[in-house]
Amino acid sequence: MWDENLTITVAQGAHEGERIFQLIGPITINTLFGFRDAVRGEKTAKTVILDFSQVPYVDSAGVGSIVNAHISCANSGRRLVLVAVQDRIKSLMKTTRVDGVLKIYPTTQEVPAATQ
Repeated sequence: MWDENLTITVAQGAHEGERIFQLIGPITINTLFGFRDAVRGEKTAKTVILDFSQVPYVDSAGVGSIVNAHISCANSGRRLVLVAVQDRIKSLMKTTRVDGVLKIYPTTQEVPAATQ
């Protein structure tokens, strides 16, 4: 079940400088390279929003790739936020203590605009 593909669609966010990455499918050892490349490829957005509304599962390698994406964004003066994270994934993030590092919002509309 978790060997499904991960599809990523990128769209402009509600605020200037935002990009929304709509993720569809699991983030696992089998799909994390496409995820990593997509996020690394976004160099102009001040805020990268990862929409998890259609992500059913994340394994430990996936958690690592999300943290790496966060670090990459932070190192280049950008921010990475997650939205619509399902309870199962929130529980994993709490267990691994990355929930204290990542910003998570219920919806894309609730993500505050980046301050200059």
